[in-house]
Amino acid sequence: MRQPKSSAVRRWRALAGYTWNHSSDPLFSGYRTWYDSTARRRLPAFVSYPEPGSGDGALSLGYAGIPDGFVIIYQLLDRQRAELGPVTGVTTDYRVPRSKLLSGAAIPHADLVAVACSPAEAERLPRDSALILPFRRHLVVRVDTTEAELTKRVSKRELERFKANQREHDWRLERAEDAASFEYFYERMHRPTVRSRHGERARSETRDVAYECLFRQGALFFVRSGDGERVAGGLCRWEARRKTMLVRLLGVLDADKQHYDSGAFRAFYHLLLRWCHDNAVEAVDFGGAEAWLSTGIFQWKRKFQPEAVPAPNHLGGLRLWYSATRDTPAVRDYLVAHPVMELLGGDELRAVYFHDDERPARRGLPYRCANVRTHRTVHLDEFLAGLPTDPCTPPTGKEDGLDRRTLVR
Repeated sequence: MRQPKSSAVRRWRALAGYTWNHSSDPLFSGYRTWYDSTARRRLPAFVSYPEPGSGDGALSLGYAGIPDGFVIIYQLLDRQRAELGPVTGVTTDYRVPRSKLLSGAAIPHADLVAVACSPAEAERLPRDSALILPFRRHLVVRVDTTEAELTKRVSKRELERFKANQREHDWRLERAEDAASFEYFYERMHRPTVRSRHGERARSETRDVAYECLFRQGALFFVRSGDGERVAGGLCRWEARRKTMLVRLLGVLDADKQHYDSGAFRAFYHLLLRWCHDNAVEAVDFGGAEAWLSTGIFQWKRKFQPEAVPAPNHLGGLRLWYSATRDTPAVRDYLVAHPVMELLGGDELRAVYFHDDERPARRGLPYRCANVRTHRTVHLDEFLAGLPTDPCTPPTGKEDGLDRRTLVR
């Protein structure tokens, strides 16, 4: 019979895993970035094709690059594709030599493609019908300012909504430091919430990692209602080098929708900013976001006027080459529905809205935050000029020398 691992071994494994995946120490993150963007000779790739005969709304998607991108980028693109209509088909998985991928000789064969790579590698890839996006940004709010300035940053509508909910429910923020409170948060709030919101795609930190790397090296907060019940919570990590409170795990009690409707979940962000302001914290990091304006994460957190800074771990220095390879109705629908943020230079980003004569730019999706101050609109007739108008179809064999494997049918 296998013996259970000792607490010391479990703790070491949790700390080592968290350091490898999340460390903001330049020594560790720099090595991980080098390993992912240079040392890996073969990179994972994924391509999803709709079933034959799916019609004009069918869109194939491709991703290649570091393994993290399957969840962070590919699954996001897949969810966004599903919003435009149901999709059934085949997803294939294979590995591609880095040299062939980054020379453009083995770009995934799909209508819309994303490739994660270093800045220098992104510059070498074709620029026609393509944009260079940040791979991962974190949304950070400075709180080392006056209370009046902190309040002023919050959007007027959001602040009014919070105040109205506060008058009705009298939310209070509580910091908890005992192990029983951690178990309550993890089992009654975080895990049910993740399962409810993400289903089979749910991903989070294990209990060991959450306890050793977040709870013991950060702070656990609960939102209490007027009658004293804990109804929402968040587990944060204290990043001493950055003097920043990093929000990592969130949840509401039993994933009950009423705690969203009542404003308890929203109240967590408002109350945490005030707590950090009052306790000599310089900034609050609301966590990661991708380059698409249409994500709910970005649209919600931009209400606090954060700065979209490079992720503090190994993902912050990566780029995403985002390219259309076909001019089809599905590609046009997708690009218009999901505007992006492109890199300008330095820490500045710019919103990009696509449109054509039949599809107006989706300007109803706001983009402004501390370092996203400008935008441009791009006509798809220009962006997609010269591309084939027939959708990509699955390769019939190994004509490019790559051995593909069916993942999902």
